[in-house]
Amino acid sequence: MQTLVIEVCMGTSCYLLGAQDLMEAIEELPPEKRTRIELKGISCLKNCGKGPNIRINGIVLTNVTPEQLLQIVDDNLQ
Repeated sequence: MQTLVIEVCMGTSCYLLGAQDLMEAIEELPPEKRTRIELKGISCLKNCGKGPNIRINGIVLTNVTPEQLLQIVDDNLQ
């Protein structure tokens, strides 16, 4: 079974731009999806002006909304 590693930048800029909303979106997923995700808060992805930023399996994504994140999860956990 594939595990999806999601790192959410929790630096000040990303936090103010909605990083907590991204964390909550993942935490509210149904258990069958949530158990396949390794969720981590990290300090900085060096794109402070483009936040909130995440890194999924090593790929950095910027300006991510909760809706976009949930779509990415759906696309990767099929």
